[in-house]
Amino acid sequence: MKHFLSDDSTSESTPIIVATQQQFNIKTTIYDSNGLGINPKRLQQNEDHPPVIVHYHIFKNAGTSLDLALQQYFGDQWTSYEGSHSHDLKTSADLYEFLKKNQAIRSLSSHLARPPLPHANALPIVFLRNPLLRARSVYEFTRKDPSQPFRDATSGTFSDYLEWALSGAPGGVVIRDYQVIHLSSASFADGGILAAQATEESLREARALLESWPVLGVVEKYAQSLKVIERAYRTSFPQLALQPEHVNRSETSSQEETIRQEIGESLYQEFNRQNQFDNQLYRYATTRLSDLCKTYNVETACETV
Repeated sequence: MKHFLSDDSTSESTPIIVATQQQFNIKTTIYDSNGLGINPKRLQQNEDHPPVIVHYHIFKNAGTSLDLALQQYFGDQWTSYEGSHSHDLKTSADLYEFLKKNQAIRSLSSHLARPPLPHANALPIVFLRNPLLRARSVYEFTRKDPSQPFRDATSGTFSDYLEWALSGAPGGVVIRDYQVIHLSSASFADGGILAAQATEESLREARALLESWPVLGVVEKYAQSLKVIERAYRTSFPQLALQPEHVNRSETSSQEETIRQEIGESLYQEFNRQNQFDNQLYRYATTRLSDLCKTYNVETACETV
């Protein structure tokens, strides 16, 4: 089951690079122990809602693979939730209303939905990825797909693409601290997400959000992350089983050191400077996953990523 308000422009083939103004001020939002946003305008928490898994799909973070796994398990009780166009971001209140009207849904995936969670029985999933490996994947995916915006920027080498993105080109936001932006109010910059810039506050917001959520995933430990998610959410879904099949996986080297040698030390250092907040959030995610796999006895997930 898919819920698109128009075409499929918000599928995995389209990075979310433009944002509209938010419908309420997420900067005043705080998070409780369930990762539920508490806002003066938010909807009541004490209403009765069935459990639903909400996948916050960050572009090129194994989201299509996870969507397939969720769809295989939940069948018609899974849906995608997007908008009328690729910059039609959805707030927690939007998602709340959608779920209220679609009570049969037990799992939902969205590029456009933004935290906080819509209600207390929503179970979040988000995957984090090594920023440099993610940038390589964005480059490879974009250059193969004629429908991608800013595709001309991938006509040269990966180094050329990085130099373009790191020069401040608007479309380059997709590989400049984008994971922190996606998980914070930075998505709703006054000039839209093309103008978004992550700050220390954005990082604190994104990390506080992840700390409040029961689980998270790491792309480089995809199969193990799925096992953690299965075991964490079996109170609500006792038979939950997610198959670790990879979709849209890059054929290029996934080793950071190999890419570092390819692009040169100067460009490598500049990339990391402009992704300092994503790097910090990713390091937190890998440590958190190690703790979670110990908690849920998924030992192989405890290796160093």
